[in-house]
Amino acid sequence: MKKKLSLLMALVLSLGVFTACGSNEDASEEKADSKVEESADQAKDDKKEEEKEEDKAEGETEIVFWHAMGGGQGEALEDVTKKFEEENPNIKVTLQGQGNYGDLNQILVASMQSPKELPTITQAYPDWMLQFKDANMIADLTDYVKDGIDDYDDIFPGIRDEIEHDGKIEGLPFNKSTEVFWYNKDLFDELGLKVPTNYEELKEVSKKIYEEKGIPGVGFDSLSNFYITYLKNKGIDFDKDLDVAGPESVEAVEYYLEGIKEGYFRIAGTDQYMSGPFANEQAGAYIGSNAGEVYIKEGVDGKFEYEAAPYPAEKAFQQGTNIYMFDKASDEEKKAAFDYIKYLSSKDGQIDFALATGYMPARKSAVTDDKYKSSDSKIAPILDDASEKLFSRPLVPGSQQAYNDVASLLESILSNPNADVKAELEAFAPQFKADFEAQ
Repeated sequence: MKKKLSLLMALVLSLGVFTACGSNEDASEEKADSKVEESADQAKDDKKEEEKEEDKAEGETEIVFWHAMGGGQGEALEDVTKKFEEENPNIKVTLQGQGNYGDLNQILVASMQSPKELPTITQAYPDWMLQFKDANMIADLTDYVKDGIDDYDDIFPGIRDEIEHDGKIEGLPFNKSTEVFWYNKDLFDELGLKVPTNYEELKEVSKKIYEEKGIPGVGFDSLSNFYITYLKNKGIDFDKDLDVAGPESVEAVEYYLEGIKEGYFRIAGTDQYMSGPFANEQAGAYIGSNAGEVYIKEGVDGKFEYEAAPYPAEKAFQQGTNIYMFDKASDEEKKAAFDYIKYLSSKDGQIDFALATGYMPARKSAVTDDKYKSSDSKIAPILDDASEKLFSRPLVPGSQQAYNDVASLLESILSNPNADVKAELEAFAPQFKADFEAQ
């Protein structure tokens, strides 16, 4: 009888585990891949771990990499990893896709309660890792880099700023992108337009397209990126000290709103991304990620010739993830993991991944290399110039929530041509302040 009760209790506890896992759904704005199969396979994890140990060759060090690369990006990661393993037969890299970025973030946070469940390394946005840093769970890569990467300074300064904190190197770059100016070259040639190099020229070009063609000249993919970049070019950082109701902030929003009122600017709105309206000739140009080229090429499909140019300002926002190592790993695993992420962030690794995915290489030597520059990408020829503009959002607690809240606010303001910008920003100021103070 006691044995039956024990079995019954074990079953109840198992069901409780599955219920808890099933309730951990993705709350991010991105479209999530289904996690049902992963939850259903939870009970087999121990067996898989045993099988992996059996599959490991003698003397081989295994490292586990959590990532959010799906589709063609995932295939590209597999190809680069396979090449690394061929050159390093003593290291086995186990790639474990965790769904999309929202899924990966949630799983990382949940695993903080059971650190032994964390992988050796993970792909992550820097904001995600702040709590791991506070808990002393991230490995310091400074000595590894000093001893193992002679050309570390080849990584763009705007990217190094993001991975260096308190005198330490906390990660290495993986998939990076920046915003560029995508434009309809046929239309620009027809109207005799020059590619803009600053916000004033951008406005004039947009007006000309609207006057001649009756369509908005320009739109911005990301409202938050527009706002942060506009302010950065005014010498103002996006941090807790930002006066969101101040004159520069008001100027930034009114700049965009004026274009909406007069018809020469637009937002992505229900299209979500500007690549669709641009490809359908509903806008003459737009500012968005260099990694969007695959969608532009597919949408344009020969209807017109498109080109890319550097962001029309002195500074341009860089975004994307880095790779971080967890301190729980053994010394042997850390060494193997560093060799792997060193390879991914190397010139050759960055070129291979960029050519396969559309992301930008994180190194100066890579974007100037003939192998990359001779590709059929419209981005490759301009990245040497575009990459000189890079800056990173200050990495401080609360910045991600503030970033999200600014996007929502701007969406609301720009959807209402009669909005009182000053009043809206003054009303938003307490929320912006609270985003940083709540962390």
